Amino acid sequence: MIRQGRHQDLDQITAFDCFAGYRSTEIQDGRLTVAEENGNVVGFIVESLKGLLGRPYIEYLAIANHCRRKGLAVKLIQAIESKHTGNKLFISTEATNTAMLNLLKKEGYKMSGQIANANISGADELYFFKDII
Repeated sequence: MIRQGRHQDLDQITAFDCFAGYRSTEIQDGRLTVAEENGNVVGFIVESLKGLLGRPYIEYLAIANHCRRKGLAVKLIQAIESKHTGNKLFISTEATNTAMLNLLKKEGYKMSGQIANANISGADELYFFKDII
């Protein structure tokens, strides 16, 4: 099930959240959506507060390791897409994140640009967009 994140989800989210920060603010702002399986939160997606150059932007997407390859990331992305019909939706990932790169290609996202050496690891950050019809 895909639903709006709630503060009581934070402990479960923290167990697999690989990003810096704490998701409390995103939940409070109504920008965090979760994937729930058997009553457990196993994935989340966060929309950026300000977007990217005034366009909607997916800031974070994470799926618990044991739940990957079940289509949950696609369902979360589609939940955000459904809010932005008639607009371009942006998302980014590290150049080394092969699974995410494959998912974005499969879902029809097109390369928009990159920032070299943007990540702590030294990896480039690649930006993609999709026209949401």
